Amino acid sequence: MSLHSQSVGDEEVKSFVKYSKHLRKILLPVFEDLQFRLAFRLLPVRSRFWFLQQSNPRIIYCVRNGCDSVETEQHLFFECALASRLWEHFRNIMAPFVRSRLTWTMIATAKKPVVRDEWKECEGVIGDVWHTFRAVTLHFIWSDRNRHTDDASNAGHLHHGQCALQTQPEVPLRR
Repeated sequence: MSLHSQSVGDEEVKSFVKYSKHLRKILLPVFEDLQFRLAFRLLPVRSRFWFLQQSNPRIIYCVRNGCDSVETEQHLFFECALASRLWEHFRNIMAPFVRSRLTWTMIATAKKPVVRDEWKECEGVIGDVWHTFRAVTLHFIWSDRNRHTDDASNAGHLHHGQCALQTQPEVPLRR
């Protein structure tokens, strides 16, 4: 986790692991798994495939049309056009309840928000709502990115598969 920010130390890593146990109780496994992989930089974002640039020069870039940024975790989940609009909406919804300024490190490491004084008695519930909403937003961004990636990479494969089926009329199809 220290790779997301130099300010994340051993104590914050331990705190994340401890808090993850609580998040596992309130989040579906798919959301918690994505959060864990994001926090420990285990997601296969495109910037990690720099060694394939010779065969595919655009391999490290964001999959969004018109975006020429390198796809890092921070770009994909926080800085890209879709992500920034979603987080702005997230901030607007949560603003009456929390004082925290939304940062990349806060999202990536599942830091608890600072709850406004008038909501202190509901701090646990607000924290759970915050993290549930954050996890769903992260999952939406990741799923949307994968849809874009799969659509771009499978377009040719789908065409070849259709041609193969059309040339082999004896192929039984499952209905």
